[in-house]
Amino acid sequence: MKPNATFLLLGVLGLYACGGGGNASGELSEPITLQADSIAVEQILAPGQITVKGDVALILSQKTDTVFYAYGLPDFRFLYKQGVRGQGPDDFLMGSMVSCPSRSEFAYYDIYGRTVRLFELTRKGFEKKWEYRVNMRSCEVLSVVNDSIVMLEKHDWNMKELGVYAYNGRSGKITDSLPGLKTYIKSTRIGYTLSTMLNRYSLQGYGEHFVVSYQLMDRIEFYRVSPQGKIELVAEVGNAELPESVKNYLKVDTENPPGGDRWKTPSLENIRFYYGEGGYACRDYVFILDKDGRPLEQEKAKNDNAAPEKMFRVYSWDGRLLARLRMPFYDGFYQLPFAVSESRKTIYAINPEKDFEYVYTFSYDF
Repeated sequence: MKPNATFLLLGVLGLYACGGGGNASGELSEPITLQADSIAVEQILAPGQITVKGDVALILSQKTDTVFYAYGLPDFRFLYKQGVRGQGPDDFLMGSMVSCPSRSEFAYYDIYGRTVRLFELTRKGFEKKWEYRVNMRSCEVLSVVNDSIVMLEKHDWNMKELGVYAYNGRSGKITDSLPGLKTYIKSTRIGYTLSTMLNRYSLQGYGEHFVVSYQLMDRIEFYRVSPQGKIELVAEVGNAELPESVKNYLKVDTENPPGGDRWKTPSLENIRFYYGEGGYACRDYVFILDKDGRPLEQEKAKNDNAAPEKMFRVYSWDGRLLARLRMPFYDGFYQLPFAVSESRKTIYAINPEKDFEYVYTFSYDF
C-alpha cells in the first residue's frame, strides 16, 4: 500500500496587494483539504535535493559515486544518472543545487572549488553552459539570476561583515549589495567572542527576480536584478518584529548576566526554529516556508495531539499573496526538500533520511 498524507490548501479570498506594511499573510478563507499521494521509486540512494525543470525531476545524492539521477514526469520513471563524484575539472566533489533563471537549466555550487556551474537539462542528459569561479573567500552562493548574476553571502567568522551581494560571473566583480538584512546577531564572551545569527534568512531566485524571507519574523522582501547586476526593491510585506522572548534574549548582557552565571541565559526553547529548505522559485510565483516563529504552545492550542506541520505562503514576484499551504510532516521526517512543477501544479517531496523508496506528490490549485 502506498503511503498517504494530507495536504491543506488555504485559498485566498482575494489577491493581497502588498505594500510597505501590513501582515504578510493576507486575508484567507477556510482551509481546503486535499489528498496527497506517492510514487514508488525504490532505488538505493540517499536523495539530498530535488529540482524540477520542465518534464524532468533531478535528484542530487551526496552519498553515491554518481551525483545526479534524472526522472521523467509525471510518472517519475528513471531516465539516466550522470556526474562523477571526484576532483576532476568536470567532476562534482561537494556542493548543492541553487535556484536559477529558467525552466530548462539547473545551477550547481561546488563548495570546495568555489565554482558555480549552469547546465542545460533534458530528458537525455545535461550539458554545461558556463562555469564561473567566485573569487571571494568566506562566501556562500545562494542563487543565480539573470543568466550570469550570482547572488552570494559574504561573511567573516564572527558574522560582523555579513552581507548579500550581486556578483557578475563574467567579470568577476561585485555589482551591488543588498542593504539592511533583517538578521540579528547574538555575541557571547567566553574568553573569546562567539557570535550566533538568531534568525537566518532564505533567498530564492528565478529569472530576474529574487525574494528574501526571514526566520522568526513576518517579513518578506521582493527584488529585481538588472542585466548589469543592479538590485531594485519591488515590494516588501510584513514587518521586522521579533517575538518578545527573542527580544528579551538579545537584551541580556552575557558579560554580566543576571545571577552572575554567563552560561545561564533566557531560554529560546519555546520558539520553533525552522531550518532546511526555505522555499522554491517558479517562473510565475515563489513558495516560501513560513518561519515566523510561532511558540509551540500556540501550534498545539487547538489539539494536544496535533501532528507538527509546515506552512507555506505562495507569492507572485510582485509581492501578491496567492495562497497559503499547510503540509503535515510525514514519514517521520521534519526537514522537507521539495520541488514544484508549475505546469502540472504538483509539489514533489523527498525524504533524505531514507533510501529513495518514494517521492511524495501534492496537487494544488489556486
